[in-house]
Amino acid sequence: MTSSLRVLELFSGIGGCAAALPAGCEVVGAVDQSAHARATYARNFSEHRLHGWNLAGVKAEQIGALAADLWWMSPPCQPFTTRGLRRDLDDPRCRPFSRIVELVVTLSPRFLALENVPAFQGSRAHGLLLERLTGAGYRCREGLLCPTELGVPNRRQRYYLLARRGDQEPLVGLPADTGGWQSLPGVHACTGLRALGGYLDKEPADALYVDSALVGRYRNALHVAEPAALEPLSCFTAAYGRSMVRSGGYLKDSRGIRRFSPDEILRLLGFPSSFGFPVSLPIRKRWALLGNSLSVVAVRAVLQALPVTPASPAA
Repeated sequence: MTSSLRVLELFSGIGGCAAALPAGCEVVGAVDQSAHARATYARNFSEHRLHGWNLAGVKAEQIGALAADLWWMSPPCQPFTTRGLRRDLDDPRCRPFSRIVELVVTLSPRFLALENVPAFQGSRAHGLLLERLTGAGYRCREGLLCPTELGVPNRRQRYYLLARRGDQEPLVGLPADTGGWQSLPGVHACTGLRALGGYLDKEPADALYVDSALVGRYRNALHVAEPAALEPLSCFTAAYGRSMVRSGGYLKDSRGIRRFSPDEILRLLGFPSSFGFPVSLPIRKRWALLGNSLSVVAVRAVLQALPVTPASPAA
């Protein structure tokens, strides 16, 4: 079993993969074009080397020099969503993904992992990825996983793929490459969700509360929960705080109806309590970054299949 893995985060965002990695992994590089995402990542993972490369034109030498065992990527989802017009590989935002697929074949990392929206599965981009991986001798595990299956009261179903090169290093606990993640340790059909109360700020800011007239205008389109609710919130998107509907849930308490704070969403996504944003970053930028981020809880469950054990402590 491998004692350590060198990890490259592509489309790294604020560091959801870094937060989810098991002990014994070393992040050798993280790449994202968003300056706000990189600033947040740097605040929390100052020891990792960050790059603002445009992955659509990244050179093989740049990626190869990092000598990573595992490439993690969470490419833009807009080419596969309704709001993004589902242009798939014809969307310019898909060019970085296509380039990375080329480099996987050229550089042959030992492992590849990917996260995207459910609509990625069955897309032309999905077909291209599987075709290239299979042709290069990779074996793949893929399926959908939602944090609600892990007891988290927040819907964020995503497509995940984990691929290994050849048959020399089997993925832990996966004797067969069948769809889904139910056989992974810690993943189960959840019989009950944790209450929202455990994720909430003790003293929510006044600015989070929504004007009652605005609530009245959109009342029938809002998903409003209560602290003791045992129901999942709708998925938080990058439009939270800008769009009243289809962007995330709201909370009803004794003071009224309010939005969830960035810290509360961080907890729902599974980030550690020490995680934070640069002080100067406006709240709407924080919401947008969170909407584009990952469920650390779900990613950690998927990555449990990697053949890695904690590195031995230094003498």
